[in-house]
Amino acid sequence: MSCYRFGFAMVLAMVAMTAASSRALAVSYASNITKTGTTVNFVLNSPADILSYSINGGAPVTLDGSTKGAKTFNLVNVNDTFSIVAERTDAAGYTTLTGNTVTGGGNKLFTDSPEAGLTVLSDDTSVLNRFSNPRGVSVSQNPNAPNFGTVYVANSANATGTPQLIAASGIYPERTVTGDGLYALRPDGADAFGYGNDAKNPTVEGFPAWVASSNNSPFRNYVADDGTIYVADFSDANGSLIQVQPDLNSAINVLPGFGGPTTLPVGQNHGSTTAVHVEGSLAAGNLKVYTIDEDLTSAQFVEGGSTTDQNSLWEYNIGSGPFPSAVVPTKIAEPLIPLATTDMERGADGKWYLMQTRNGALNSPTLFVVSADGSTVLFNSLEATRTLTANPTADRDILQYCNGVAVSPDQKWVALMLNIGDVAVIPLIDGIPDLANKRVINTDPDVISGRDIAFDAAGNIHYVSSGQGLYRVLAPGGHTKATTSWNGTEFVFGVETITTTPGLAGDFNADNVVDGADFLVWQRGGSPNPLSTGDLDLWKAHFGDVGSATGAVGAVPEPSSLIVSLLAMAGFATFRRRVA
Repeated sequence: MSCYRFGFAMVLAMVAMTAASSRALAVSYASNITKTGTTVNFVLNSPADILSYSINGGAPVTLDGSTKGAKTFNLVNVNDTFSIVAERTDAAGYTTLTGNTVTGGGNKLFTDSPEAGLTVLSDDTSVLNRFSNPRGVSVSQNPNAPNFGTVYVANSANATGTPQLIAASGIYPERTVTGDGLYALRPDGADAFGYGNDAKNPTVEGFPAWVASSNNSPFRNYVADDGTIYVADFSDANGSLIQVQPDLNSAINVLPGFGGPTTLPVGQNHGSTTAVHVEGSLAAGNLKVYTIDEDLTSAQFVEGGSTTDQNSLWEYNIGSGPFPSAVVPTKIAEPLIPLATTDMERGADGKWYLMQTRNGALNSPTLFVVSADGSTVLFNSLEATRTLTANPTADRDILQYCNGVAVSPDQKWVALMLNIGDVAVIPLIDGIPDLANKRVINTDPDVISGRDIAFDAAGNIHYVSSGQGLYRVLAPGGHTKATTSWNGTEFVFGVETITTTPGLAGDFNADNVVDGADFLVWQRGGSPNPLSTGDLDLWKAHFGDVGSATGAVGAVPEPSSLIVSLLAMAGFATFRRRVA
């Protein structure tokens, strides 16, 4: 073997897997990071084209990113800083259009929509992704939380202690789940704590946190910055708000008392809750909890107050606690429509996204965007429908049949869970939905009912559907670099989206740079003219060319291209040796 061939083989062994073509179509990122002495462990949520780490700002060292799951590396000294970079390029995702059309109609959006790319990151063949009656899903987004990236699914089995069979269907496997409660999945889809098919339903005040008498106990959930999970209970018998520890083994009532319905006991500061948002923490003394409440009215606290403002947005300024807190809440926003099932999300700039389920109702807006202080309605989807269609008397909202709402961490997208099980995605301009450019992901199979939706820190969409009996993760597509860094004090996370320069010559994998990875594409017959000398000459002539880059979810440094450059040089040397 010549030295050229030997050198090329060594470099290929180092990086062939990280430079391979895409597999799972996702934003790959390092999560669940722990640092013990000089050992760093983390979980890669999905395969990456390039996975590397850097110590103290030094040259990147490649890791095997061809598989998702647990990864590890060692520092030199316990005080070293480090960063982990996962890079991936995919042609399709919810940010791209397929050229097809998704028809509107019953249990869907009212009008036809362009189809967005379907890129399923989660494994539909995994039993861990099957649920009998899912109601809520949330993802830990804080890189400093112990469970960063962990996913929590609320399943209301309506038969505590009684196994429920989810029948196999096509590629979806059979599963038997037990009880009402929460399930936890690692970012790579593995069982986070090894609880298997048994829902976790910790004891609160001597009783299970959630009851079997309602399909909505538990309901939606939200992971706070400290990693604890706040769970809304929409049932009449057990209406509540529960805080659960990250491992799901213990819980406490956030607000005193249980239950609705509309007539609440004197002194009770809540009823049945449908959605929750949390800021701050007890430990920091700045905890604020926000709820949508089906039963609570102003008359509960103020003599002569309104008795018809159910489903308002309420703020509980709990501070340092303790739990359960009897603090009197402040109404932030007026109700949408009394007795409508509702959801909410808060954007990075403080705007509120308030959604109500108005399936087929006439003259009923589905989505509102409200100012941070709740004083101003900035967007009303029925009014936006009338403007877009130039029909001032239109009685049907385009955004009909929506059951859940989520906003991306960079506040560039709002996603809506449709009753049929599809997902509508709308770009945001200064936080306001651009309804004219909506698109729909056809998740297939279309079965009612889609239930809840959330984003992770990297911008992947997570949703649950009781009709499909599934939990799924959908990716945005495109070329992304996700960096998780330890600066000696805290973890910092960011995602950079690379905008490809159209027609960048020699960029056969469309990742906006002409490098060694493009040589591999050529070698495997993936260039426009497979294995042609012309394509190889084009690559040689433009080796090193780079397009433009645009930050998407926070600016992060671009890692060195040392490895792929070595690959390119070794590969070119081998080619020259062959043709000499």
